[in-house]
Amino acid sequence: MNFGLSKRKIPYASISKVELSHTTLLLRLFGASLPGLHWGLYRAEDVGNVWVYSTKIKGDFVLIDLTDGKRIVISPEDPKLFSDELNAWKSKFGTESLGEVERFETSRKIVYAQVLAVAAAFVSFLGYVLWIYPSLPDIIPVHFGFDWKPNRWGHKSELFILAGIAAFFPILNTVLALKFGRYGKELTLFLGIIFILVIVLFFGIVYFTQSVI
Repeated sequence: MNFGLSKRKIPYASISKVELSHTTLLLRLFGASLPGLHWGLYRAEDVGNVWVYSTKIKGDFVLIDLTDGKRIVISPEDPKLFSDELNAWKSKFGTESLGEVERFETSRKIVYAQVLAVAAAFVSFLGYVLWIYPSLPDIIPVHFGFDWKPNRWGHKSELFILAGIAAFFPILNTVLALKFGRYGKELTLFLGIIFILVIVLFFGIVYFTQSVI
């Protein structure tokens, strides 16, 4: 589901039931509510607590029950047609057991932990740059030859250009991990190791620059 800035992927096999529901969104517990856009966790009339992806607050919705007990309501343009199509697609897949759902949740936690680890590595690198910056002279070596001797000097503010380049890698890791990481724990760990090593390389460059001053 793509709903504004919110995206959510739901495996067909994790859906236990799809039905039409005429209800009203009564109370927003978490999320956002704007004219024509309602997203988050709501309490709905005769339905209870549900995750909502809707363009309206009352009327006909599609109610989706998941095997882990969560409930979702959405408001497609034609709820009946959407419900029929979704049930047709669901019939092509089996239904997950609770254990399979929990394994999926575990893999998602691994992805989030990996993203946080790479982000923490970058924050540590940036913190180190900010920590040493005041003690550096205004002019520092910014490029080295194959003999590891400086061949270009520049203002120390160029370190922030280096930090900006380094920031690209945790962003790229987040995109790749969230998009592909759930397909395999090994891929998630591999991406984490690669991107942390890249950030360590940037750390080494700054540390070496400081050591030759």
